[in-house]
Order: sequence, then structure tokens, then C-alpha cells
Amino acid sequence: MAFAAGCASFEADRSSKFIDEENYTVTVEYAKGEERETSFTTPTGVTLPFKSKLTVRVTLPDGTRFIAYQNMSTAGVLYKSEDGAWEYFEEGTGCAVAHVHDDGNGYYLVFQGVLCMNGRNMVKKPKITGSSSPSTPHGFGRDSKGPRDSSGPRTVEQNDRKD
Repeated sequence: MAFAAGCASFEADRSSKFIDEENYTVTVEYAKGEERETSFTTPTGVTLPFKSKLTVRVTLPDGTRFIAYQNMSTAGVLYKSEDGAWEYFEEGTGCAVAHVHDDGNGYYLVFQGVLCMNGRNMVKKPKITGSSSPSTPHGFGRDSKGPRDSSGPRTVEQNDRKD
């Protein structure tokens, strides 16, 4: 059931791992590829064009791997494989993976999980070095040596009044 077409040229710039209730994980790698145009049909029948370069490579717990391309969605982020057999949906910290039914009518849920790891494949940035002084200006925050009033903050009327 593995679908690996196009995986060889996929260059991910970040990845995420999702986990389900049974401790199975799905790895999702994100990349930008060639711009693709799809269309979205609203419930009223209006067809809208949608262009995107965003692509994901999804690896399921059984080793099945597929590439999917971003499509328009009314909520979250939806990706579909080239042949339409796979859907990957992400919203907030959750994801769902679905596969088309054998009869071609609808999808069945293969995986549903929550984010457990997130990372970027980037070159390390050099540390910022400079003076030995703290980043907080003197007189603010922890190093403040100003007076402390144990009776709490005062209102304007209390500050103007002389006892």
C-alpha cells in the first residue's frame, strides 16, 4: 500500500511528528515546490481557483509514505495526493490522515493525532555576542534597586495627599 512517487526530489525544510492514543506516530515533512493550481467549489456552486507551492511528505506508522499538495480548505490546512487517494489535514496542534474507500466513495480515517515534536532543518545561527551588560536596562526588572512600597500601589489621589 506504499505510495512513494516523487519522494526522491522532495527537500524538506521542517518536520513535525504527531502521536495518537495508541502511541503510533506519523511524521510530516514540509517543503515548497512548484506552484500548483487547484480549484475549490463552494456549497453554492461557485468555483474558486487556488494556487500554492506548499507540499508535505507523510510517513504513516506502517511505513506507507505519500506526498500531498496544499488545497483550499474552509478550516485548517488540507493537502491531497496527486491521485486523490490520500488526504492530510492539519488544524492547530492536531492532524488527520485519510485514504479513499476502495469503492471510491468518501474517505476512511487512517490516523488522528496531536503534535508531539516540531523541528526545522536549518543551519545553526551564530550566537550573538557583545557587551557583558545585562539585556534589561538598569533600574528595570530584577536589578531594580528602587523603593518598594509594602502597602501596594497608590492611586493618584493617594500620591497627591500629604499625611
